[in-house]
Amino acid sequence: MLMLRVTTATVLLVIFCLTIALGPLAFAGVMAICFGAVLFEWLRMGGLGPVPAALVAAVEMITQFSLYWAGALPRMEWFLWLVNGCVMVAWAVIFFAELFHRENGFKVSVRTCLLTAVTFVPSAYLSLLYLFEIGDWVMVLSVLLIVWGADISAYFSGRAWGKHKMAPAISPNKTWEGALGAYVIVIIFFLLTYWFCAQKNVFTNFIFDELGFFWGVVVLAGMVALSIAGDLWESMLKRLVGIKDSSNLLPGHGGFFDRMDATLPVLPAATWIVLTVVLLG
Repeated sequence: MLMLRVTTATVLLVIFCLTIALGPLAFAGVMAICFGAVLFEWLRMGGLGPVPAALVAAVEMITQFSLYWAGALPRMEWFLWLVNGCVMVAWAVIFFAELFHRENGFKVSVRTCLLTAVTFVPSAYLSLLYLFEIGDWVMVLSVLLIVWGADISAYFSGRAWGKHKMAPAISPNKTWEGALGAYVIVIIFFLLTYWFCAQKNVFTNFIFDELGFFWGVVVLAGMVALSIAGDLWESMLKRLVGIKDSSNLLPGHGGFFDRMDATLPVLPAATWIVLTVVLLG
């Protein structure tokens, strides 16, 4: 199983690098397929049949990709700022609801499941494209590293010191010690990045330059919290429908939703912060 997971991850990394090398449209097209797969899996969890789910996912992602292809993204900054602000607030509410119901979980209606799917996934996709547009792959990778760093740090910190369950009714393996480890390690890593890396298109360098040390740390902590919210949200949806993985599209990893759940809240939040500085700063 480990070899299968490593092989799949390696193939995905190669594809990711190739799409960046081939140019913005190739990157946007491949990412549209990935986010479309996330949306398809999410809609299936909401009870939509495979054909309607595939049609909705295809229409939404083709529409978003077409907007990017037409060069509309620079003229959508205020729209993205407004939508991503609402999405970020919604994810924050979800996070507090997850913590409040951590002992017994809570039900999610079909309407809520479907509405969040068709709103959150396109928002994350357009946010990814906007970050790529203004800061190239470095900006995108620096945002994704917040998610990946938090996930890896939480896993190893939880394995080493985890005793107190964070949300036992939603995701029994997550612990407060793991979350604390994620916060500490991610913040230290990006502080060191800021001190030793002068590139302005690194997301965390941008927020430390524009917002200062204190608010930069606050933003980082908030984004780690949002990544946890996305992870818990998918875990809860899977528990409600009684499945282990969102699909089997990625051998050894489950589905695209399984791999990108924590990314979905973080990308809109990062874009909203950048747009707030650009538009209102």
